[in-house]
Amino acid sequence: MKRNTTDKHKKKSWLLILLFIALGLFICWLIMLLFWSYFFSASSEDTIRWEKPIRKIAEMAPESIQNWDMLNLEDEESEESSDSRKTERAEVMLSDGRGLTPTMNELLADHPFDKEKFNARFQSMRRPVVPPKDLPHSTFGKKVAYVYHSHSRESFLPYFPETDDPKDAVHESRNITQVGKMLERALENRGIGTLVDTSDIIQELDQKGLDFSASYQVTEEHIRTARSANKKLTLFLDIHRDSLRKNATTKTIQGQSFAQVFFVVGTSHESFKSNLAFTEEVNRRLDASYPGLSKGIFQKDSSQGNGVYNQDVSPTAVLIEVGGVDSTLEEMRRTTEVLADALSESYWHKEE
Repeated sequence: MKRNTTDKHKKKSWLLILLFIALGLFICWLIMLLFWSYFFSASSEDTIRWEKPIRKIAEMAPESIQNWDMLNLEDEESEESSDSRKTERAEVMLSDGRGLTPTMNELLADHPFDKEKFNARFQSMRRPVVPPKDLPHSTFGKKVAYVYHSHSRESFLPYFPETDDPKDAVHESRNITQVGKMLERALENRGIGTLVDTSDIIQELDQKGLDFSASYQVTEEHIRTARSANKKLTLFLDIHRDSLRKNATTKTIQGQSFAQVFFVVGTSHESFKSNLAFTEEVNRRLDASYPGLSKGIFQKDSSQGNGVYNQDVSPTAVLIEVGGVDSTLEEMRRTTEVLADALSESYWHKEE
């Protein structure tokens, strides 16, 4: 009898131990459930809070383009950092908006380049063009926008494995013209028929015995040839990348990096005020939904650079700097989508 009683006590003890273990596990599970519920709720509120301003400009874009994991509009830079950037920008703008003017030898140099990495990134970001019938607005096959690159060999240091020198970031084909292709596709997906000119302007300069300062002269010839072949072209976008480093050309928005933009309007021609008005409209739309992404509009006369930048060809012609020497293709892709929203809405608003 005594042994049976002892066995019963042992069984009760084990049952109590198991009960306490089960109770402990249940409490741990409950704490984790409450924690994740709170975390998910906070994340959802964040998404809802920013969804409205983000889509304000993008509402005309196809649904496939709108579904973006964007954007937190917090500006993390200090006032001191902001002031230093303004000073740096003012110094750069005293030249041609590009920093130090490169020599032709520097522009024609061949530096080791990671083509596989660049090509893989670029191909992975290609989007199908949305048919005109599926768009709220469309030019229905008519090409009205012309994207080109006066400084065509501007490339990006992340794809040069053996250098960190900004002057070495030049390439004959893997360069800013690829960003032009991104913008072309983004505009097409917003109903704006677009041509992109990927000509190697630097090679043309070399063949003609001209130096870098004649870039706009060469692209003017391309513009006039394109316009003579297509009278519908009205929107002219000269796309560049800045020569400043990453801290002055990148904006972090909701944990993702975007290439910042700024606009250059030449004031050394009679009709520049029309170009300025259009550019202000585009910039306003960017600022409305993506504060800090645009660094603003720089008006430049012939004492500060070219002064015209071929913008006398149309009231809707503008030079746009996208990103900088340290930008990645992913950053450029995000920004070209945002920029295409602002450009297309400004274009359709003008048409109406």
